[in-house]
Amino acid sequence: MRELYLEKPGDLKIRESGPATAPKDNEVKVKVIYGGICGSDLRVLRGTIPYATYPCRPGHEILGTVVEAGEKSPYQVGTKVASFPNTYCGKCEFCLQGRTNICANKKSFGVTCDGLFAQEIILDSEFVVPIPADLVDERAILVEPFAVNVHALKRTNISKGKSVAVIGCGTEGLLAIALLNHMGADITVLDINPIKMEKAKSFNKNIKAMYPADAKDQVFDVVVEAAGVKASIEQAFQLVKPGGALISLGITGDAINYPALRITRGEITIYGTIIYTKKDFVDAFALLQDPAFNVAPILSRIDPFAKYQEAFDDALTGNFAKIVLDFR
Repeated sequence: MRELYLEKPGDLKIRESGPATAPKDNEVKVKVIYGGICGSDLRVLRGTIPYATYPCRPGHEILGTVVEAGEKSPYQVGTKVASFPNTYCGKCEFCLQGRTNICANKKSFGVTCDGLFAQEIILDSEFVVPIPADLVDERAILVEPFAVNVHALKRTNISKGKSVAVIGCGTEGLLAIALLNHMGADITVLDINPIKMEKAKSFNKNIKAMYPADAKDQVFDVVVEAAGVKASIEQAFQLVKPGGALISLGITGDAINYPALRITRGEITIYGTIIYTKKDFVDAFALLQDPAFNVAPILSRIDPFAKYQEAFDDALTGNFAKIVLDFR
């Protein structure tokens, strides 16, 4: 069996490993079809996540088929599944509230434990989700990053005609734009990369796009910060109308200047959001099954597993949306 392996930051390779073991109890063996390269995979590759452990196998966005199942697994051989990016314990105060996305004891595939970019993997059935039979693979592979936005945009009320700014047109920003467009929002996108802005505008000719420096005094009912950089987060505070909401989707470890006076006097609500629950996965699948829901601009290309280096290099440029590896 072949797998991707990250010995240390910057040292990514394919290596031969032993065959995946037989699944036990609640486990399943999954033959991986597709693996989507995520921003967190790029940060682990660069060495910019301080809690990442090395060496490790990267990856968490996968689509595959169950080829063996433990005796206690609810899934049959032949079931197509996607995976959660994190484990959760099911016992802490957050899990008991149904908030498994913020489990106190979670482990992150490809970050704090071995990830899923291999031809075959063993997973606990708790952390896989079955794919609807009528959903094509090229849409199904988007469910994990899309569920992030399904969860995030539930945090505040967004209705038809509401003005929404999306800062950052990477994969998560584009998925937010896809969902907001489907919801009928009045969308403005901000990015420093004209290639990304053009891709964002391809969802709808009425989407407005601008460089962050050109936003000036504009304000919006809702701002979705999806860039995850200090300057963008600080600008997001300034773009929210009084009484409006900021959805903090991007991730950075940098210290942020918090405009307390503006937040307090404007009664601005800030929503932190991280991944999703299984209910969000179900809702994401329902949208992806709708042929009227446009996600065509999201999938940039699918590369053979053997071209992993080119795929990661291109993903690092920031000029692409989702690049997917084909593990078959």
